[in-house]
Amino acid sequence: MLWRPSGACRSRRLASLTAREAVQCGLAVLVLTSLACTPARERPAAAPQAPRGAWLGQETPGATPVQFAPGIVDTDLNQRDTAWTPDGRELYYSLANGSAGTIVRLRQLADGSWSLPEIPSFLEGEPALEPFVTPDGRWFYFASPRPLPGETEAGDWNLWRAPRRDDDWGQPAPLPASINAAGDEFYPTLTRGGDLVFTAKREDSLGGEDLYLARADGDGFAAPENLGPQINSRGPEFNALIEPEGRWILFGSARPGDAGGGDLYISFATDEGGWTPARALPEPLNSPALDYCPALSPDGSQLFFTSRRIPAGTPRPTTYRALVAQLHTAANGSNNLWWVDAGVLAKLRPAT
Repeated sequence: MLWRPSGACRSRRLASLTAREAVQCGLAVLVLTSLACTPARERPAAAPQAPRGAWLGQETPGATPVQFAPGIVDTDLNQRDTAWTPDGRELYYSLANGSAGTIVRLRQLADGSWSLPEIPSFLEGEPALEPFVTPDGRWFYFASPRPLPGETEAGDWNLWRAPRRDDDWGQPAPLPASINAAGDEFYPTLTRGGDLVFTAKREDSLGGEDLYLARADGDGFAAPENLGPQINSRGPEFNALIEPEGRWILFGSARPGDAGGGDLYISFATDEGGWTPARALPEPLNSPALDYCPALSPDGSQLFFTSRRIPAGTPRPTTYRALVAQLHTAANGSNNLWWVDAGVLAKLRPAT
């Protein structure tokens, strides 16, 4: 599927791939000219510094999704996943393509301006995706194939977490083996009470990858449980967001009848402890392109997600020069961050 690298890609650095392997891993191999030989005017420019103020100086959206900070966060590269610290002064997202990439962050400085993107020190030189900061700000969760303690070789994708240490994060440690079982685990999301939802493919999966819930148990987690047929289907489910109080789950899935190559679906918690049948979000929240990787702002007012849609009104290029120019913008159809007023979700709750 399109939302993460294939197994062959996960355990190797991009630099070690042959051209044939790169094609097999879903990477675009262009044998035309290297970036170093491209005229300077055609090279992707470094992201400029964000304006002062909350949300990187961006005006909050209404009920129609818009790209988040185009030219600053959203660029001609592949941006996906979103996580904020509770004070809204640190933004984390994944900057990756195939097996190359990791999580980056921007920090708001004392004068209200924002830093340029940087790789956090504990992720330097390590592949990582899918950041999540717990609602209390104490833990930073992510997915990575980095070697487990006592090992030297990268393995499958596991879930890790790092504790908050003053104004940064401490050394990460993997979650217990009951969570990081054989195979890959992805996209951690937690409630305020510490319940964990993640993506995995296991013996009791209903189709491909499914969503699993591991209830908080002291400082750890109880055994994970498949979230069942109200949420999971015979197709893949992936990259979920559980609302901080556990009132709903928003997730990606590729099912018959969806609007594109994968849509966002929502299921609400019931008074009986179950879940309502998942329903697809309506357009324009979903689009004919892949929509996935939901996240909430710290105050719950904004819904962020990743989409491969091209902004409405973008003209189709008619010349090679115009095509190259568009491909070097955030309107090139690659993964980008979008946001919308989170109030749109409340309108989707079934009538009781």
